[in-house]
Amino acid sequence: MNKAFKIKDLGDLRYFLGFEIARSKKGIMMNQRKYALELLTDASLLACKPATALDNLVKLSSTGSVSFIDVHAYKRLIGRLMYLTNTRPDITCSVQQLSQFFDKPTIVHYDAAIRILKYIKGASSLGLFFFF
Repeated sequence: MNKAFKIKDLGDLRYFLGFEIARSKKGIMMNQRKYALELLTDASLLACKPATALDNLVKLSSTGSVSFIDVHAYKRLIGRLMYLTNTRPDITCSVQQLSQFFDKPTIVHYDAAIRILKYIKGASSLGLFFFF
């Protein structure tokens, strides 16, 4: 392939599309720590008190609460959280539940998304480890 195309060896992969990759003799660690910290910074939650665990979200429904005004901001936040689930299976179920309310998010839904961000604050460097 090097004969047909000019190829440059950049060494071992360390960072790609928001994923941080670290290799060791035992395996490969993959996380999105930098992306998670950017998400917290954009939401102005970098200095917040971290949540220790994700409790099962309160039964969420589309009725009975005040509608969230900025639907675009909610969709953007949930979309960014969805991308974070690539290396964070611990938040996948909660983010999936919140994604069901794209059309009419309420204040309760937004507060639940903020709770996920606070959880991420306490464990921003978690990720996946692939053993050899």
